[in-house]
Parts: sequence; structure tokens; C-alpha cells
Amino acid sequence: MAYHLYWLSGAPPVWRVMLALNLKKIRFTDTRFEMGSDEMSDPAFRLISPRGEVPVLMTPDGPVRESLAILAYLDRVKPDPPLFGRSPTEAGVIWQWIMDYENHLRGAMVTMSTIAFRGEQEARKDDLAAAMEVGCREMETILHRLRLMPWLGGNQLSAADIAFYPGVQWMRRAMRHVDETPMHALMDHPALRKWEQKIEKLPKFAQTIPPHWTADEPANISGLLG
Repeated sequence: MAYHLYWLSGAPPVWRVMLALNLKKIRFTDTRFEMGSDEMSDPAFRLISPRGEVPVLMTPDGPVRESLAILAYLDRVKPDPPLFGRSPTEAGVIWQWIMDYENHLRGAMVTMSTIAFRGEQEARKDDLAAAMEVGCREMETILHRLRLMPWLGGNQLSAADIAFYPGVQWMRRAMRHVDETPMHALMDHPALRKWEQKIEKLPKFAQTIPPHWTADEPANISGLLG
């Protein structure tokens, strides 16, 4: 059975999976859902995704859902290049950075982005300020790491970078709708820009960019046009 990906344009978890599939050179077919469509609520799809969420990767072993679970699955299917390191130490470091993002920065980024996209900056200014404080603190930690190492996991691209990159790009889109903040300065840090540009040079990277982003806002991805 071939690999088949169910996805939605612009969803950071989907982007993670596409980056990993291309990095592993695994061929796949796909079904793209449209935002707001009823397809994700279809009973047949709910059999493989109980909450009607994407991504879902159909594999020879059955469906795998949740982006990090899919990355772990792909790393077992095709160990090279490794996404989670080759040693216990490397695996621990990579998972540490993934969970730092998932447990501490991601929530703040979701809050900031939601407020920005909905134009609720004034109505939810306290929520925005609280999320900005957490987000800036956590981003500083990541920037410190990228000033010291070429990749979050160490000397090689890993699942930590693949997990973090789509969220950064989603945040960049959101920050276009917000007046200048401390987060804007952090997002423009040379270490972050350099790291992004390395990811954007990966094979077939352009094929992973959310289609509606390239159609609507072609300049919103760091280094893509420059």
C-alpha cells in the first residue's frame, strides 16, 4: 500500500509531515481538505481520525495521526536521515526541544496568532500581553540555542527543527496584523533568519509551502523570494 496524506493548507502540523516525507524521500499521494468543508466530519474519515483532524497518514500498517507520531513512525520506516538522532543523548536533546516548544511556546504563539488574525488586539489586550511575555521569554531561549548550534537538536537537522519551523511561519503571518512588538524584533534576529533559510533550501521545500499562502501572500516566508 502506498502512503496517502490527508491534509489542510496552512496547518503547521501538516507542514511538519510534508517536510519529513520529502526529507525521507518517501513518495505519497494526498487528499487536500478545504477549510470549513464537511469532509473532515464525514463518518468514513472519522474512522481514521476520531476528532476529524489532520494530518492523517495512511500507511501499509494502517492510519497514523498526530504530526509527531507520524514523524516518529517515518523515522522507524526509513531511519536515514534520522529525525530523532542516532544515540540516546541525541534523542533526549531533540525531544527536549520539541517539548519545550509544544509545552511552553506553542500555546503563547497560538494565542497571539488567534488574536492577531481575528483583529482582537484591543478587546483582548491583556491576553495578548500575557502571551507576548511568555512567547518572548521562550523565543529568547530558542534564539540562544540557535546562536550556539546550527540546528535545535545539535549539528544535524532533526525533528525539533521540523516541528518548530511551521509554527514560526504561521507566527510571521500573524505578526503582520499587529503593531510593532518585542516579538517582531526577536523574529527578525539573524540567527533565526539563518536557520529558516537553511530549512528553505531542503529538497522539494517549495512543494510543502501552503498553497493558499503562495497565492495570497507570496512574501511572507523568510528567504523564499530573496
